[in-house]
Amino acid sequence: MSRPDPPFYVGATRPGAVGWTRIGMTAAMALVLLVLGLTVRSAVPPLLVVLLAAVALGMALWSWMRLWTRFIVDEHGVTVSYGGFWPQRPWDVAAFRTVQLREIPGETLGVSVGPLGRPRGRIMTGAAHERRPVAGRPVHPPEAPQETYRMQVTRAGTMVEIIGRDGTHFLLSPTDPEATALAVDQAIRARR
Repeated sequence: MSRPDPPFYVGATRPGAVGWTRIGMTAAMALVLLVLGLTVRSAVPPLLVVLLAAVALGMALWSWMRLWTRFIVDEHGVTVSYGGFWPQRPWDVAAFRTVQLREIPGETLGVSVGPLGRPRGRIMTGAAHERRPVAGRPVHPPEAPQETYRMQVTRAGTMVEIIGRDGTHFLLSPTDPEATALAVDQAIRARR
C-alpha cells in the first residue's frame, strides 16, 4: 500500500455565542467609555479617555482575531492564523499519533476546556462515548483525567481531537470537523 499524498486543506474556526458576547461586550464597553468620557464634564483629560477606549477596542479586536481564524492542514501539520492573516507556530504532524472527533456540549465547555481562544492549557479528557473514530482509526481516549493540549477552541460542538505522541494533544473546533479530521488523517498517513 502506497503512502497518500499530503493534503492541502484550508479550514476555519468561527466564534460561538460566548465568543460573540465577549467581543460585543468589549466593543460596547469601549463605545460607552468614549461617549461618557467625552460628553460628561470631569477632571479626566479627553486624550486619556480616547486612549482607554482605544485599548478596549484593541482588546475586542484581539478577541475577534483569536476566535475568527483560518488554518491550513498540510505536510507540516496544522497552522492556525489569527484573524485569517497572522500565522502562528504550526502543530507539527510528527507529534500526531491519531485523530478522532470529540463532542463537547455547550453546558460543559467552560468546565472541560476553559476560556475560549486560549492557545494551550489543561483540558478534562472526558468519557469515551464523547469520541468517534475517523477513517477507520481506533478511538484513543487519554489516560489521565486532565491532559495538556494545544488548542484552538472557539465554540461547543463537534471538535477535532488529535492525540499526540509526547503527552501533548491538540483540540480544534473547525466549521467542518469531518473534512478537517480527514485532512489530518491524510497528513498523518502521508508522514508515515
